[in-house]
Amino acid sequence: MTPSLLLIEDAGASRELQVLALESQGWRVWASADVPGALTLLQTQSVQVVVAAAGLLISDGTHLESLRSALSLAGALLQISAFPAEREALRPLDLPVERYLSRPLSLGALVEGARQAFPLEAAGGPEARRPRVLVADDDPVSRKLAQLHLAPFRFDVVLAADGATALDLARRRGPDVVLADVLMPGMDGFKLCLGFRQDPGLARVPVILTHTIAPDELDLRMAHNVGANGFVRRTQEGDELVGALLRELRAGGPAHTSPPADLSTEDHLYRMVRQLERRVGLLEQAERTARESEARYRLVVSGSYDGIWDWDLRGQAFYWSPPLLDMLGLGPGDFGGTFSAFLELIHPEDRPDVMAALSAHLERGAPYDVSLRLRHVTGTWRSCVSRGRALRDAQGRPVRMAGIIGDVTEQLRLYRETQEAVRARDDFLSVAAHELRTPLAALRLRVQGAQGVLRSGLSSGTERLERALDAADRQVQRLSDLVESLLDVSQLQGGAPRLHLEDVDLALVVREAVSRSEDAAARAGCLLVLSPLEPTPGRWDAARLSQVMTHLLSNAMKFGPGKPVEVALESGRDVATLMVKDHGIGIAPGRLESLFRRFERAVPVRHYGGLGLGLYRLRRIVEAHGGGVSVDSTPGEGATFRVRLPREGPPAVRD
Repeated sequence: MTPSLLLIEDAGASRELQVLALESQGWRVWASADVPGALTLLQTQSVQVVVAAAGLLISDGTHLESLRSALSLAGALLQISAFPAEREALRPLDLPVERYLSRPLSLGALVEGARQAFPLEAAGGPEARRPRVLVADDDPVSRKLAQLHLAPFRFDVVLAADGATALDLARRRGPDVVLADVLMPGMDGFKLCLGFRQDPGLARVPVILTHTIAPDELDLRMAHNVGANGFVRRTQEGDELVGALLRELRAGGPAHTSPPADLSTEDHLYRMVRQLERRVGLLEQAERTARESEARYRLVVSGSYDGIWDWDLRGQAFYWSPPLLDMLGLGPGDFGGTFSAFLELIHPEDRPDVMAALSAHLERGAPYDVSLRLRHVTGTWRSCVSRGRALRDAQGRPVRMAGIIGDVTEQLRLYRETQEAVRARDDFLSVAAHELRTPLAALRLRVQGAQGVLRSGLSSGTERLERALDAADRQVQRLSDLVESLLDVSQLQGGAPRLHLEDVDLALVVREAVSRSEDAAARAGCLLVLSPLEPTPGRWDAARLSQVMTHLLSNAMKFGPGKPVEVALESGRDVATLMVKDHGIGIAPGRLESLFRRFERAVPVRHYGGLGLGLYRLRRIVEAHGGGVSVDSTPGEGATFRVRLPREGPPAVRD
């Protein structure tokens, strides 16, 4: 018998998704928007489980007795999705509740709750091949999260850590739908989707592109051009992603369409694209050069030694040079001069390895090259490396062995710091290349569209061409801003930014920055709340302070989408204080101190992108004005940035 379920929920897109999720398990599902409709279905259909929204039951007190009777006659189990306060309101109604489901109710929790209510032998639904879902994402956390979202549906989930592996798995295993991250290195989600559409065997497989932030108009345009079935924001809850997947499984794949042909570009735009491609190439070359520098650094560390030792194997005397004794804080009389005294100084965990290496060298001639820790007179441990070679007699027996020991404690510390710096650099180069390539790809699409309009000769082409060129211009500006940021940071490393000081009304600068950010705020769903501003004259660089204000607004919208951003200006006698407050994710206490350093971020780069340079530039600009910047934040409650600027300008100028 096919499991059957009745859903009592307000009509709308959310209920449609719930029905789709339940039907994906092979269950028979009915839905009603009120209790009277549900009573009719209970009397006319064979229903095993009823899942009802608490709000509908609380608001309909006249039919609840009839609902109790209908449930009893049908032998159906009642599950209620409710907020904690709604549970308390339902208790006096004395309904035969089998289980409460927490609200807001995710699709996975709904499916899992219903499955537990069905008889064990029927909960799986009719026997059928489980849909195969291919998840392509280079972030292991994101892959695990996708698995957790899909686990209640019991789909056959296949994981791939990069686009090339995903394409190979798809050719061998034939997925029913693909979830692809657009930020994968190498073959990203866009290229992977294009590979599917160019392969006749995979052209009809639905491909859903995912990202941690909501796609903008250009993202959607790129997704459309490569033949993707959708572009979905990836969230912790996952319902949006699961809903898109369920719709594609219901609808089937798209018809096979060839990707758009590569169109030529106008000369001036083509030269710009080539120039930006060269800039990306320079970033990649810088990465290779840095890796070579790292390899040279390792050679320097491995070749740095502090002293020698000499071991007489027949007389058992063991000599240490004075630098080795100094390394451990020992005097000439503090070292016993025997091999046993040497062993006593080695960390107990390292002694077996040292003994094994010595034995292998003395018995078989294997190279003696070990890492070990030696005890300092203060009780601390020094990290060292040791190499040596044995001198043998005419019969090949070892009679003497000498070598060198180097203290690499400091080098290891520097090496770890270098590794961290290399990691930060690699993150920056990867993100910078992506940040440049994304608008570059969008610019190409716009230029290709403009060229297509010109070739078509349509009478309506002028308007379309104008829109395409406007969009291309926005991408050119975006690329220009990125390149300007990189050049600006390079200059800031050489000293303070150059300022063009003049008499400026800071209130006017703030108003203009807020006005320019209105369109971006609308796209992010943020309301810019500007407090009344009184004239605030001072000796400042208007262009630099406009950069500061624009970045603070951009940051607030980036980390608090859909929430208001508050802007205020306090005009003190000597100091003006600019405040920008968001209501977003906030900043962890441990990240506040390093937030304004170069390449530092308060959140993982995978989730929010960005070059990690904005707050660094902001701090340098503010400090050049003789001011300071601070931030107060509580995780989950947003952040408040305050910029304090002396009204008379930098101290050097006042003097």
